[in-house]
Amino acid sequence: MHLMIPHAGSLDEAARHAFASLALPNLATLLARLSPADTWGSDEFSPLPPHTLALAALRGQAEPSAAAWAASAGPELAWALMTPVHLAVGTDGVDVLPPAALQLSESDAARFAAALHALWPAAEGWQWQLLDVTRWAVGHATALDDPELARTASIERAAGRPIEPWLPQSRVLRRWQNEAQMLLHGHALNDEREARGAHAVNSVWIGDIGRANGRPADVTVDARLTEPLLNGDLAAWAEAWQRLDAGPLAALATHPGTISLTLGGERFATRFTAQPLSFIEKLRRRFRTSDVAAVLEAL
Repeated sequence: MHLMIPHAGSLDEAARHAFASLALPNLATLLARLSPADTWGSDEFSPLPPHTLALAALRGQAEPSAAAWAASAGPELAWALMTPVHLAVGTDGVDVLPPAALQLSESDAARFAAALHALWPAAEGWQWQLLDVTRWAVGHATALDDPELARTASIERAAGRPIEPWLPQSRVLRRWQNEAQMLLHGHALNDEREARGAHAVNSVWIGDIGRANGRPADVTVDARLTEPLLNGDLAAWAEAWQRLDAGPLAALATHPGTISLTLGGERFATRFTAQPLSFIEKLRRRFRTSDVAAVLEAL
């Protein structure tokens, strides 16, 4: 049994403070029993979160393709995740508001997506999947195969942050985003939303591009920490951690078979597994307590 938890740690000082007071006994038990085996990632400025690199390695892929995985697609098409966003212009620059801040209804999401079909039409070979209200997958046989597109930042990097470090370098992608912004500007649904005090959908974020050309990964991904952390809701993030500890981590700690735990942060994702130990090390482990906070801060 292999459990993966994205966004388990954060470099944000407020997040570390929120985490410091948590009691997570099952996570502590697992980290005391298991040893680090594999690590993926580099730093917090890389375009993709490290848990996607870990998933690619587990699938036997050279490059991640989170959009294709989300679309449950084969290798016939390359896919991109398209996320409706609000770009907030302030005195210090432009921020990408977290997608949840839009509070999109299913009907609003469907109407916006339908409008954007004009830019990526089925007649030109584009396929669409509305995965949920803020995640739309678009696929094409050839148009997304440029290696420069694959280096585009994930929405998980840009959400809730200034846009400047994460702007795409691809001219094709910049053109697509500009065309989407022009199409959305003055859209009747945005007028309705602003009239009721909701954020306008004034842009889209396109990223996580690639093909699914690997094998299925024998891993369960529990992503419940992602949304509260991207939203900056640290109380909800801490509560989600407690539910994780009482649920999936408790089940992993008592699982009778071989277990693995992968924790992803902003810089690294580390897989912890049971390793062969000497008799002395086994004795030490019986009385060792794991510094959970230190493990997560290192991610």
